[in-house]
Amino acid sequence: MSLARRLFPAAAPGSLGMTVLFMFTAVSLFAIFWGRTNPVTIEVVKFDAGDVRQFAVHKVVAYPQQHLYIVGMPDGRLRAIDGRVEGSDCKVEWLPNDDRGAVRNPQGLPGIYRDPCSGAIWSFEGNAISGADQPLRTPVVTPDDRPDGTQRVQVELVNPSR
Repeated sequence: MSLARRLFPAAAPGSLGMTVLFMFTAVSLFAIFWGRTNPVTIEVVKFDAGDVRQFAVHKVVAYPQQHLYIVGMPDGRLRAIDGRVEGSDCKVEWLPNDDRGAVRNPQGLPGIYRDPCSGAIWSFEGNAISGADQPLRTPVVTPDDRPDGTQRVQVELVNPSR
């Protein structure tokens, strides 16, 4: 008796191959149709956050309508914090005097972002403190040099209307 006969004593029905081919084709066509009728839309908007001179190290500037916060980092960069909690419709609140932030904030400074839906909190740099295991999203920040010599801060907001 051959090895194949010992490993597979029962032969597959002759129509099994055609059935598998048909099922694979049907699932593939459904996936293509679904993808064409339900495209993923991503909208990226440049937001002018103002003159770069308004930002300072460890100071948070809030833009409530955009659910955006910008904080100055010790190395001179700016970090934008997206206040929309991923996976929910909740928006964080900025609580500048909350001492729970001293655990993760530089120099033990106060201030947290709090999710009113879950109670999760993040440091003013967007790092998770409790109730969450992921940091808040950080949109791209770019400088915009103007002809008059001033520098404005531009932030890329992804899907700002969501």
